[in-house]
Amino acid sequence: MKQKKLLSLGVILLLTLSALFAQKQRPTLNLKSGDWFETGIRIRNEANTFDYNFDVRYELSNKMPNGNLVFKVSFERLKLKYADAKNTWLGYDSYYPSYLENRKKNLTKQRYEVTADSQGKVSELKSLSTPKKINFSSIDVKTKSTVPKTELSVDNIFPIAHLKQISETIISSLIAGKGLPKTLDLPNSTGGNHLANAVLTSGSFQLPKNALIKGNITNLVKADSIYEINKEIFRFNKDGSFSASVLAGLNYSRRRFIFGEFDTYKTFSLPLEPLDTLIIKADALDFDNTLSFAGNAAAKASLSKDLVAVFNQQWVNESNYHSKSPAEFLSFQKQGQKDLDVIINKYANRVSPEILEYCSTDFKYVQAGTKLMYLSEYRKQPKPNISIDKFPREFFVGIDTLPVFMSGLDGGLYYDYYLMWLSSYQQTKLGMVNADQHGFYADYATALASFEGYPLYFTIYESLRKELHKSEVESTEKLKNYYEDFIHNCGDSTFTNRIKEVWTQARQWLPGNPSPVKKLLLKDGSALDLARFKGKPLVLIVNNNNPDALKGYIELIKKQKGSNVHFVIAQSNSSNFEKSTVDQKLKDLPNVTYVELSDDLNKQMNFDLYYLQTKVFTFTSDFSVISSYLFDAAPDEHQVVEEMIKNAIDSSVMTRDQKASLINTLGWSVCSALLTSVVVFLVYRARIASIKKKTLLKNKIKDLEIKAIRSQMNPHFIFNALNSIQSLINNHQYKEANVYLEKFSLLMRRVLNNSEKSFVTLSDELDAIILYCELEQLRFNFKFEIEVSPEVNTQLIEIPGMIIQPLVENSILHGLAQKGDAGLLMIHISCDQKYLKIVIKDNGTSLKENIAEGNKSFGLKLVKERLVLLNTDGNVGNLHLSSNLGENEHGVTAVLTIPID
Repeated sequence: MKQKKLLSLGVILLLTLSALFAQKQRPTLNLKSGDWFETGIRIRNEANTFDYNFDVRYELSNKMPNGNLVFKVSFERLKLKYADAKNTWLGYDSYYPSYLENRKKNLTKQRYEVTADSQGKVSELKSLSTPKKINFSSIDVKTKSTVPKTELSVDNIFPIAHLKQISETIISSLIAGKGLPKTLDLPNSTGGNHLANAVLTSGSFQLPKNALIKGNITNLVKADSIYEINKEIFRFNKDGSFSASVLAGLNYSRRRFIFGEFDTYKTFSLPLEPLDTLIIKADALDFDNTLSFAGNAAAKASLSKDLVAVFNQQWVNESNYHSKSPAEFLSFQKQGQKDLDVIINKYANRVSPEILEYCSTDFKYVQAGTKLMYLSEYRKQPKPNISIDKFPREFFVGIDTLPVFMSGLDGGLYYDYYLMWLSSYQQTKLGMVNADQHGFYADYATALASFEGYPLYFTIYESLRKELHKSEVESTEKLKNYYEDFIHNCGDSTFTNRIKEVWTQARQWLPGNPSPVKKLLLKDGSALDLARFKGKPLVLIVNNNNPDALKGYIELIKKQKGSNVHFVIAQSNSSNFEKSTVDQKLKDLPNVTYVELSDDLNKQMNFDLYYLQTKVFTFTSDFSVISSYLFDAAPDEHQVVEEMIKNAIDSSVMTRDQKASLINTLGWSVCSALLTSVVVFLVYRARIASIKKKTLLKNKIKDLEIKAIRSQMNPHFIFNALNSIQSLINNHQYKEANVYLEKFSLLMRRVLNNSEKSFVTLSDELDAIILYCELEQLRFNFKFEIEVSPEVNTQLIEIPGMIIQPLVENSILHGLAQKGDAGLLMIHISCDQKYLKIVIKDNGTSLKENIAEGNKSFGLKLVKERLVLLNTDGNVGNLHLSSNLGENEHGVTAVLTIPID
């Protein structure tokens, strides 16, 4: 009985120790200076009267010797909403502040410094910037008729105490390798708790995932071996099973699951939250009908699946409005709302009210966008049944009363398309279209008059992008101030980075620049080098899937003489596009090179043509840009193209004044160049002679200094060797003394042979070191190892003679002398770019013990002096001594770094 009890206790003890060991071995994160991570933080109260969202970046600026971590913390974005006493919701988004024209500086950010210990506990938090005032505006209407209300400081919204608590939770969880808790309680001085959620969104290192999607897809074909979740690629197992850990964000960010080839892909999306698990099962042969879900995110996934049909039916579709009257269209949308309500009610007790509200709001923008598209198409009809002002009043109520500021759907497909059509609708209301105003300036004025926040910046971004897409000289130059205003006002790097890229590309086409396009990638896989057309002006016409639009250019091209200008027609046709008879007519023209571009226009940089667009480029005879112009279709009149061709031809013809100016310029240039060349040559020759003289003198002096130090080192070495022989004789070790003398004579001969050389090969130096170590083994009986890395060529590399020996001697005499058989000396030699690295490590006494015993090495002093003389051309040698700090380790490590050619 006792034995059974003891056995049970032993098993329990082993299990407990295993658990403790496993806990001890939990992987922790070792942060280093420069590491950073970004977090999303959301703070609400129990009464749901405010909703504050922050994007916060932590960057480790200093890792202190005591293990403390110093982070620079910056608030990248503040997205804030709250309800006042009258339940009017007010909002502020730092990404999209009030738009100021001629703003000269980029937006400033709120910054802090957080100091935490090695476990993540925060000991200090201080502000590095003055808390700025935040102006809230009403978000219940879309126009700017209401003035900004309420000024609050960042410290009022996000108190220092709350920032400290949340930072400590994030940093400690990250270091310990734990997931963040789903909710944090933040004490509030006014009573009640605030609820906080935090997630990691990005970082310079791999972040721990907080959600899981797994399952099994049967009947997968070989081409479907991979799947994607929000642009992250994963691979199915052979049996169709899969498991993917992903990052879920706040505010119900959607995650899209997709697999299969482009034209037959299978997909679904859902609002994924932290700590969600979704289990998927489906048959790839009938994916939509066999798709099923399990796990705590199953209800959200099922909701998303059920909404697809309703959203698709109500989304922009020509069949939904071309044949319908306004009354019929409104009836169609009312039925869509009923269908949505049925699904929302079905999930009322299975999905959180916030997600249901999110889906309902998204649907409002689906219907509003379709309604605006219907209005646009209806007005294009030759004879509409009714004018816009006679439309049913209820048709516009949903548009005019739908809030667009702080919608929570920024960047969403339906919301962004709705904003594009809304801008056109607002222009109609403001009478700009009727006044024949269109393009960027009309869009810009409409945006400033109608929107704020994300809708304002999105509309200006889209207008700038479309105008710059044309790459026209005049529009690009006129947009400079608008471009700079947008960059300085906008805090959203997604917008600013994209518009910077488009701006840079557009400016490549400014007159006088070398052509940004050097070659055309052709359908057959070859490339057409445009440089072959140098010598005469060139007109390049690029057409995207609209060959019939080129008919208008045929007669225009025929008028031009082949000796004056050449035309390259680059046609892009998709594989299913019907062939046109225009192709052959263009090919038959003598001054035309007709080619078909690669199907993938993305590979052909700098064109950026949309479907059915045509763009004309003109170049000088030396292949510099003259101008470019974009047509959405073939122009009714050819004045613009004719003018471009004329300018291209004129660029190769010089006037009499231009010729005289050129001759005059060339004459002066040649004379100036000859005179300058003579002066430069004389100065250069004198300078080189002076430099050579100084260099020879410096090298001679340095060589003499090195020899002087060596002359000190050799007697020092001989003195120590004779002391060793005397010690052996005094101890009556005559045989060992005799062997020592023999080896010492060999070593002395080698030293004396190399005494006149400033440098010796590494192999010679190592032979001397081996002899020396064998000598000292007779006295101290230690062991030694020499390891040379494969990349080190000992026969070719040269180093100063006897530079390693003093370090070896120091290790033996001051470190290993008392160790006996236990003494070990290791020498490792490797190459690191322009340096030879020699590591000499012993297991003797530590550096502190050596210093305490008063051991001062004359040899080390001479080594350091020689290294100083070797420091040339920015290559600096170094000698570093340190105690071995490993567990159960003793002794000293010397690292000698020698610059080599």
